[in-house]
Amino acid sequence: MSHVTETETHRANKNHGCSWCGQRINSGEVYQRYRYYDGGDAMTIKMHPECHSAMQEAAAEEGGWIEWITGQDRPTTESKT
Repeated sequence: MSHVTETETHRANKNHGCSWCGQRINSGEVYQRYRYYDGGDAMTIKMHPECHSAMQEAAAEEGGWIEWITGQDRPTTESKT
């Protein structure tokens, strides 16, 4: 049986790779993190905030759950002025 923890917001102490787009999360940047457990397997998922939002939107469109692999398009974060 699988289990997903609540999403937490962190500030990176070192560089990480985004689990959604594969691009770097630089040290000092804010990112979203949750853990996924499935049987004996455990994964820590780290994403840019905009990638986490895109993943949630895609899941909502599919009824709440999706399977995906790293390499999805990173959403743009255009500032609104």
